[in-house]
Amino acid sequence: MAIVEQKPELRLPTIAVPVTLVVVGHAAVTAELFVADVPRQSRSQLLDDIAALLDQDTSFLPVRGETGVRLLAKRSITWIAVTRAEEVDEEFDDSPSEVITLYDRRHRVAVELVTGEALAGTLFDSSPADRPRVIDHLNRAGRFVRLWTPEQQYLIAKDHILEVREQE
Repeated sequence: MAIVEQKPELRLPTIAVPVTLVVVGHAAVTAELFVADVPRQSRSQLLDDIAALLDQDTSFLPVRGETGVRLLAKRSITWIAVTRAEEVDEEFDDSPSEVITLYDRRHRVAVELVTGEALAGTLFDSSPADRPRVIDHLNRAGRFVRLWTPEQQYLIAKDHILEVREQE
């Protein structure tokens, strides 16, 4: 069998982003996802890029974990979390607020997953004025919904959500 060597000029430059992820039937693990190595103005744009990667029409995603790189079925992902920066990131030294400058509405929610796991946080939204409800936010296009907590930014697979309750 001939081994085909990939030419360096055919590779797209990427960066590895550390995440925590859960797949159906397994405990949370630390891993790395690969996103395009492009200039970004804030950490929020990095999460945008991960969300776009998850919403692409492809079925599998390369993920690097303890055992090396594997191809993970997107449909098996329950959630992915990116740790929020506590300090100013050197790469984004003058980054705007991740929340206040980007979204018009906030919804405090509790999310129960089909696995029985529960997550609580905030959904931020800038949907049209005639679509201000949580249900409008959840029913938008895309396979994943973002949930913000003080420590993590979650991308939760809508297919693995059992229910969402608004909190006061």
